[in-house]
Amino acid sequence: MRKIPNEWFVSDDKDFLRSLFKLIKSRGYKVIAPTKKEGRIILDYVNSFDEVEVRYIRTLNTPKHFLFPNGDCLFSWVKVNSDINLKTHVFKEKWAFFGLHPCDANSLVILDKILLGDPKDDIYAQRRRNSLIIIYDCEESDEYCFCESVNARIPIEGSGDLWIIPYKGKYYINPLSGRGKDIVKALNPTPSEPPKIPSQTNKKFYNLSNIGALKYLYEHESWLKHSNKCLLCGACTASCPTCTCFDVLDFVDPSLITGRRIRTWNSCTFRSFTIVAGGRVIRKERVDRFKHRYYHKFVFIPEKYGIFGCTGCGRCVSQCHNRIHPLEVILDVI
Repeated sequence: MRKIPNEWFVSDDKDFLRSLFKLIKSRGYKVIAPTKKEGRIILDYVNSFDEVEVRYIRTLNTPKHFLFPNGDCLFSWVKVNSDINLKTHVFKEKWAFFGLHPCDANSLVILDKILLGDPKDDIYAQRRRNSLIIIYDCEESDEYCFCESVNARIPIEGSGDLWIIPYKGKYYINPLSGRGKDIVKALNPTPSEPPKIPSQTNKKFYNLSNIGALKYLYEHESWLKHSNKCLLCGACTASCPTCTCFDVLDFVDPSLITGRRIRTWNSCTFRSFTIVAGGRVIRKERVDRFKHRYYHKFVFIPEKYGIFGCTGCGRCVSQCHNRIHPLEVILDVI
């Protein structure tokens, strides 16, 4: 978990966020922020600060919907005489994610480890490189939040460029990168001591000190009990900010002159996802598909990258028809 840094600034200007928004827009960024649409808080493009909702619990969608979108075109091709010319996407826009909570900002660190490794996802890399991340600390939480239990309450190194904490009518600002320092310099807030991070009273803390035992309990009887409650609908993986399972589809024009390859999201909970050549189903049983997601998030990713594959945002629980809580399942097993 990242320690609270010492370089802090403070502003008592009630219009500080508006000024920050205006500065970001003036630098050519397209702003993506939490905003209310049809009664729901979602991340979407906004043109005015008046559209931004900074006080919210969680957005329906996540940064992944922009950086690693469903239906992304990986490349297109056209046949010219006997040659095939490939065209890949070049992403030149500058994005600013304005007002992400720490859990969603931390999800980017996990995506980076998965998608910027070897082999690197060039499309994701372009978008990520051109994205400014402004983190705004939570002012509210609910019974589904569990970021503190998975060490994701505060920003992890590499998660963002600027961290803002609203506290007692003031804004405490922590630059997390060179771009963040440049923004702070332009706004000229006052140097400050680190603020007190407000506690989230609605959050239940789950003690995962014995999580290392999970890798040895694949055949534990409790898995079957919990998997029988799961509809395997994929709502958890679709709403998760760190799930990256995908499939690719090729579309070819009937003329056979042009075509394109599309990446679509998939889910490890789907039987079809585990079908391999010859029609063999690798994880045929419901309980095996249910368990795989847990082992990916809490065993495989930690072993490879030294971090949980979950940031405790609570979307999987809030979207689940039967309110299956991953940490309650794990604690029942271990």
